[in-house]
Amino acid sequence: MGNCIITVSSHLELNMSDYNFEDMMVNYSSDYDVYEILASAPCQSGYCSFFRSYAFNFLVAVCALGLLSNLALVVALTTCRSIWGWPPGRASLFQLTLGTTIFTAMLPFFAAGISQGWVIGDGLCKMVYMLWHGILFAEGLLVAAGACSAMWGKWVPRQHHWCVAVALWVAAVLLAVPAALLSGTEGHPQELCMMRDMHGWHLAHVTSCLVVFILFPAALGVAKAMLTWRRSGSQLRVGVTCLFFLLWVPYGTALLLDLLVRRQLLYTSCHFYELLDFFLGLSEGLGVLHCCLGPLLLLGAGLYHQRTHADPGPLLTHSMCQG
Repeated sequence: MGNCIITVSSHLELNMSDYNFEDMMVNYSSDYDVYEILASAPCQSGYCSFFRSYAFNFLVAVCALGLLSNLALVVALTTCRSIWGWPPGRASLFQLTLGTTIFTAMLPFFAAGISQGWVIGDGLCKMVYMLWHGILFAEGLLVAAGACSAMWGKWVPRQHHWCVAVALWVAAVLLAVPAALLSGTEGHPQELCMMRDMHGWHLAHVTSCLVVFILFPAALGVAKAMLTWRRSGSQLRVGVTCLFFLLWVPYGTALLLDLLVRRQLLYTSCHFYELLDFFLGLSEGLGVLHCCLGPLLLLGAGLYHQRTHADPGPLLTHSMCQG
């Protein structure tokens, strides 16, 4: 999360106290001003120390909440079939739940890597990053597909569900390939599993993230402004699934700004660099929350829909959940 993980060595995390400016000025004439040298020194950033202090506890807490919320949603999808008979449907929700569960299960690997160092090899580092981003992209594609179907009122025939699902997951894996190629272990004596800035592949990875985290939600927002949803009952849960985009749009924006800074297309001050470090890391942390908030809100939406469309007695409700 943030520039402490994305790059091998960032000019943002260097400390000016490591430089002896008196020694640097020995070989220069008196025409040089010390303030000019200070201005050209690396910028300081306090994000890395902040990240190492709080990332482990944050990831552990989100992992625990995510596993519990996904388990509750799976139980509801399995037993209370009557409350899921409205868009986007149980099949899509099962896939979303599968994605968030796998995503949540990977959080302990990152937490342990931050706390103790990455000790399980370079190959597993690449695999974890590919799964991490592949799951994210798959969830984004599933949410976008479900929202489009709801807005246009056209649903994929039941016999084609698996074909569409396979196509979406394959596309997500392909989008995650650059992340796998960029990732690897770096650092001494403690190795970290991180992503490196390797120009072409880094641009491909950022482009994939921008498509899923910015282009898709922007397109859905425009479509929503131009259309009305055919079924008023579908608005609630489709809106809840779009929470995924609401949580990840800030991270996509941070990636875009970071790309512009790295390519020297955006010239800013050291203060902006420091704020961008925090924005990049905290926005990714905000996106990670989707794995626990999404299932809880989906479960609440299903229960709310059942209560507003029917008010059966306790015995009837129990029999519906068993059917």
